[in-house]
Amino acid sequence: MAFEPQRFIHAANVRLDVPVSVHLSEQLTDELRNSLEDATLTAFDSVVDHCISRQVDYLLLSGNVFLEADRSLRARLTLLDGFRKLKAKHIPVFVLPGDADPAEAWRSIPELPDNVTVCYSSNPEPEVLARGERVITTVSASMWYGETDAFGIRVIGRGQDGIEPFRVGIVSRAKYEESRRMASLSSSNEEDFLNVSADDDSKDSRAGSIAVDAEVAATGRHSEVETTAEYEAGFRNYIEQLMVEGRLSYVAYMGDLDRLTISLEPGKVHCPGTTQPRSQLEADSGVCSLVHVDAGGKATIEELNTSAVDWKNIDLNVEANATLNNSLQRMKSLLLAQPRHKSDRIWSVTWTLRGPLPILHDFIEEDLELAVAVELEELETSGQKIRLVHQVRTLPDLWEVPEKESLGQQYADLITEDAIVSRRRLMGFVRQQKNLSEGWKQRFEALVAGVDRERILARMRIDGAEWFVPDIHMLLPDLDDFDEDILQDEPLEGYGLTSDEDDEDDDDDSAGDSSAVDDAEDEDEVDLEDGEDYDEDEEETE
Repeated sequence: MAFEPQRFIHAANVRLDVPVSVHLSEQLTDELRNSLEDATLTAFDSVVDHCISRQVDYLLLSGNVFLEADRSLRARLTLLDGFRKLKAKHIPVFVLPGDADPAEAWRSIPELPDNVTVCYSSNPEPEVLARGERVITTVSASMWYGETDAFGIRVIGRGQDGIEPFRVGIVSRAKYEESRRMASLSSSNEEDFLNVSADDDSKDSRAGSIAVDAEVAATGRHSEVETTAEYEAGFRNYIEQLMVEGRLSYVAYMGDLDRLTISLEPGKVHCPGTTQPRSQLEADSGVCSLVHVDAGGKATIEELNTSAVDWKNIDLNVEANATLNNSLQRMKSLLLAQPRHKSDRIWSVTWTLRGPLPILHDFIEEDLELAVAVELEELETSGQKIRLVHQVRTLPDLWEVPEKESLGQQYADLITEDAIVSRRRLMGFVRQQKNLSEGWKQRFEALVAGVDRERILARMRIDGAEWFVPDIHMLLPDLDDFDEDILQDEPLEGYGLTSDEDDEDDDDDSAGDSSAVDDAEDEDEVDLEDGEDYDEDEEETE
């Protein structure tokens, strides 16, 4: 099929006027506070600027543009100001309401510019974008299938002169769950109709049947346990069926903060993530997506940075002869080497200093965090100023004492062995506990995910030196008997669909290893509820 070439920007989870949280080891100034409070507003301005500078055909906003529960006037004013700037440049906007900004909230906004089209799920007919007399794009929040609905309203946009419109739709886990519930109810009704004349064996059987039907209606699934892999496979099949029956070329995946891209036969499924993370737990930086569509309907997606606040994690290896002054110079050089973006206003930098315990101890005595905050308060390059806030942690190397049989050396050897325990094995242990409720499992999993084994080991090394070594300056670094790489926690396999970017990373990791490729083909999904997978992976890692 032929399509009109076009490009558009896709942004989601803007969450206007939601404050950003960063770690501060210094006093919060009014200027810094205002910048953090305005970060999401500044990020939306960056999205608008990208639309104008790239001369896109339209802007697609999919879900959670603002939080209706907050009732923020600043959010609405910023939104309207951005829409008016786009109108002045003749750039249309299509809005797909989400959970935080439902359709009712958009209807209540007065005087939306006429370049803004809100796609309501109650309207089965798609919204259209024309270039001249030809419709080049259709956008719909409806989930109708087929050419027309029951009332004869055309659901799928028409093509003209052999040129098909680029069709955009939506999908979410909530809609998937709803379709499963409806399918279960429909199946239950059919069974009731077929068995309407059958004699019931007993009142108990009738009660049991009603209980099962109620469970199916409430949960959307039968009593058999469904694994995570089975659920994800069903969700993926549902998306592909949706795209085929709706003739969709591009699907906005809603209800998630993680950036995701899936290439299916009909086209792309994409979630751009968030334009401004609220904390580093969400992402290191915020982005939107520039989507290019060629004449064949193939979409390519480019990442554009939009966040005003970014997080940087930088390691610095300190030598035995290092001083605080030369270390500060090295830190500045590392900052200058970090990628910078036009939208950057604040960097929250987490420093990890590794080196001999005596040197790191001296740095702390010289007030390391204060020195970093004062000397590296601001970064200015090419006329761009970036405010820096810092968090500094020190991770001392393994130390040894001259007396190999001493209690201090025994302690050092012991904590080294404990460092072998991994976060993945801890997670597997939690998920194997059958006597825990789902609520407690989630609490423990959240705790395990936040465990920092290096920091725990560092604390143990510092305390051990204070307990067993009269003068820490007698400790000499010796890394021959220990590999610090073993302390790097393996990333925990997450729930959810597999992104194209994840697949590319897997391909890079298994390059040149045919067995790894075969394993990846045999196991596309991992059942995270099976703790044995973690033990096997752990043995391979060790």
